[in-house]
Amino acid sequence: MRARWVIVPLLVLVATRGACRDDEPALRVATFNIEDFPKDRRQIDGAFAELEKLEVDVIAVQEIVDPALFAAEAVNRLGGAWQFVAESTTPRTTHPTHHLGVLFDRRTWTLVNTMLHDDTRLGSTHKPTFEVRLRPTGGGEVVRFLVVHLKAGGENADIRAQQHLALAKIAAYRDERTVMLGDFNSTGDVDRTGIAALARRTSLVWASQELECSAFWSRDDGCFRSRLDHVLTWQAAARVEAAGGCATHGCEWEASCPTYANDVSDHCPVIVVVE
Repeated sequence: MRARWVIVPLLVLVATRGACRDDEPALRVATFNIEDFPKDRRQIDGAFAELEKLEVDVIAVQEIVDPALFAAEAVNRLGGAWQFVAESTTPRTTHPTHHLGVLFDRRTWTLVNTMLHDDTRLGSTHKPTFEVRLRPTGGGEVVRFLVVHLKAGGENADIRAQQHLALAKIAAYRDERTVMLGDFNSTGDVDRTGIAALARRTSLVWASQELECSAFWSRDDGCFRSRLDHVLTWQAAARVEAAGGCATHGCEWEASCPTYANDVSDHCPVIVVVE
């Protein structure tokens, strides 16, 4: 039986097919690939220092190796109102490694349910899509969060193209306000064309389209930036930005990557606000 984590404490955000009503909270969401969390105590401290600064209610995370530790740290550092739900991305026959998760603030959002979609596995060992449905605590429409971590590698654009089609199918499963977010591993123009097509198929807005960078790429010839992490929302966003090392070090090439990339993650949090 697949292990399913439902752990108390952390973030919220909502999206689907209509504007936020006056009596509903604005959607303040972020996505953050925290590379192989937890690598060490320095990363734990650094990652949660970044999370504390985001000023959002919902955070989607990728590459969480120890979800119980992540949940405990969230409660200790962010407070008991935060809840974490997560799901393993590995095949059922292997030892769990990376998890997809959503951290949300229960003062703003209430958990409705979670679901794992295997469509993006493509019948192979690729990662599934994790769906988390949240409702505003004061009442209102449910928002679906579809957390993704697509196949990595510039040579795997064809696999990601198939995963884009699978995501369109998943999005059509429910007619609700939807936010699709995570590590799309969009390494080039072919991927960006695919994400644009995905937005059209699903009637979602590619909120993060104009971001200049969201990740660091360390190579022998320097530290390059890339736009791997994205957020699609049911309506246009009021604010979109990359935080963390991308905010402090910018998106231009450097001779070497900042210490953030080694100490915290090679990805930066991406924040989206829908009002």
